[in-house]
Amino acid sequence: MNTRLIYCFVFCLSMPFGLAASASGFSVEDAYIRAMPPGRNATAAYLSVTNNHAKACSIIGGSTGIAAKLEVHQQLMSDGMMKMRPVTAVAVAAGDTLELRPGGFHLMLLGIDAELVPGESHKMSLQTEDCGAIELTAVVRSLFEKSAPAETAHDHSMHEHSMDKHSGHSMHKIKKDGMDK
Repeated sequence: MNTRLIYCFVFCLSMPFGLAASASGFSVEDAYIRAMPPGRNATAAYLSVTNNHAKACSIIGGSTGIAAKLEVHQQLMSDGMMKMRPVTAVAVAAGDTLELRPGGFHLMLLGIDAELVPGESHKMSLQTEDCGAIELTAVVRSLFEKSAPAETAHDHSMHEHSMDKHSGHSMHKIKKDGMDK
C-alpha cells in the first residue's frame, strides 16, 4: 500500500482527537473547545503546548474564525473563592510544556455567534510575544465529557461571558514561577 496514503489516513484520524501539531518550534496536544449551553456566547478551550525553541516564549493571545476574541485567562483561588481573570501573557520556558486546563490557565473564546457542535474541528492561532504564531486545530467536546486533570475545577462554559464582562479586569503578566503584581 502507498506509504503516503497511510500517513494521510493516520493524520486524518488523529485530528478529531485534538492531536494537532503546530508551527515549527511548538507542539500541541489534546486541543479541545468546550461546547456551550444554549444562549451563551463564550466558552473555554484547553490544550498542552510544548516549547521546542531554545528560548522562553510568551503566549499573549490569539484568534479564531469562530469567536470575536480569543484571550488567555487564569483561574485561581482568592479569598476562598475561585476567580478568573485575563492575563497579558503566560511564559513557556524552553523545553517546557504548558498545560491549559480547567482550574488554571486556559483560553477564552468570546463573542461566538454560532452553535459549537461536538465533534467539529476549528482552527486557532495563538500569538506569542517573541516566537511567532502557534497554529492548531481543536475539536469541540460535549459539556458532559469529563476533562483530564481538574474534574471539579470551575468551568467558564456555565457562566454568562459577553464581550464586555471582562473589560474591567486588571491585566498582569504571569511568570512561570508566579505572578507580578
